[in-house]
Amino acid sequence: MGKAGQLDALERAVEGTLAEGSFEFDGDAAVLRIEGSLVLTTTWFLALGIGGVALLLTGAVLSLSGFPAEARWALAPGAGLFGCALGFVLLLRFTPLFDLWSHLELRFAERTMVHRRTRVPFGELRPEHLVWKNGRFFRRLYVRHPSLRKQLAGFFGSEERQAKEFQRRLWELISAPDLAGALADGSDLTPVQHWIIAAAGPYGAINGFRLDRLGVAPGESAATADRRTAQELLQDPWGAYDLEQLLGAVNWLVQDGHRADFTQDAVLAARPRAAQEEYRTLLREVDDLIARDMLEPPFVERLIELVRVRYGDEGGSYARLVPRVLRDEPGADVSEEGAELAQFLHQLFNDRNHASEELHRMKALADPALRANVGRFLIWDYGRALMLYRWGHMVGWLTEEYCWERMLPLAIDIQRRYSSWGDMATCYLQGRLLWSGGGGKAQDEYERLVEDLATEPRSPWNLVPWDLDLTRDWA
Repeated sequence: MGKAGQLDALERAVEGTLAEGSFEFDGDAAVLRIEGSLVLTTTWFLALGIGGVALLLTGAVLSLSGFPAEARWALAPGAGLFGCALGFVLLLRFTPLFDLWSHLELRFAERTMVHRRTRVPFGELRPEHLVWKNGRFFRRLYVRHPSLRKQLAGFFGSEERQAKEFQRRLWELISAPDLAGALADGSDLTPVQHWIIAAAGPYGAINGFRLDRLGVAPGESAATADRRTAQELLQDPWGAYDLEQLLGAVNWLVQDGHRADFTQDAVLAARPRAAQEEYRTLLREVDDLIARDMLEPPFVERLIELVRVRYGDEGGSYARLVPRVLRDEPGADVSEEGAELAQFLHQLFNDRNHASEELHRMKALADPALRANVGRFLIWDYGRALMLYRWGHMVGWLTEEYCWERMLPLAIDIQRRYSSWGDMATCYLQGRLLWSGGGGKAQDEYERLVEDLATEPRSPWNLVPWDLDLTRDWA
């Protein structure tokens, strides 16, 4: 869905609500203006006016009924409320008050949220910066960024469904990858360097990074935002707080990565139905015991049985290593079996989603066609390894020359494994589907992004030929 379609969806989300009429889109300037505070303030004054009219009518009835003293108690506050509302309407009508009201603008060409002199790049915004404040009668959505605190929209308390839909649609607009900006060709990359960056295109663009350079975007503000985002992504989800941890993550992706799990899950998914069900039952049982911290007997026995079933014909040798790995004995994970077992147990104990995601992968790999393709998901790991090198350079841990020297062999390996950008992209998406344990909404975003990369004329996938000779072409 393009920007126009997303804006239409945003407008539909607020139809018939208090927030309707709070938004104005300037198509020529690509600016969405939000006037939520003014609308809510106007509603309050209208409510005061209605209350004032009600009190005036009540006072008139009391006066006509022969209760002049009681009538004054209704007429005086009624006149005051009605006067306040009327005064506000007159100010809006005959003074520049409306023009002086501070609007918040979403400028899509600049990918920036602007309020007065404060500018917040979209790349700095996170879902947690959109915060609801609920009162007795109203629900108000605020942006709570360290640099900007401003009300975005107001809804009646009964409009909870529409309010949540509005928040979802608004975040889609803010978080949508800036493909046009990502593809801006303002760098001095050589053809081979362009090819290398393009191989990591989906992972880079989905996180808001340009595809025409190794480092940060030009401009002080954009460069600062890129460095901050790179630092945050290295720390979470990659757990890389220094150079050593970064290189450790890259080495793991290159040597094993998630494709090792995919291969094992494909083996499990190819087993007879009864054997698969036995493994699923054991995995759920052990995962539940870990979740409830019930690690006393018979936990170890059930874990050993899980390992034995998981590794099939070789399960006995793996099962015998379980006690040693659990006790963290020196040398327990030196062998290939020990290292693989240690990795599996680490995931099982430390990743609360691992069991459910593995079960999802087994379900997906029941498809023979996908299972037959499981050996071709190298791009899922290598594409992210290339991006980790870029982020390491952005935060100042790696030099440009170091990155290019180590990224080139990965690019050559990618080119050998696939026949085209489209072939690579298909395997990347399948790899992400398996990794995520089902895809979710983010999978749709990746698929749309890959489609844009494949069709956009300025995309590196359309500017750089797949079969380019990948030999060093920079000084």
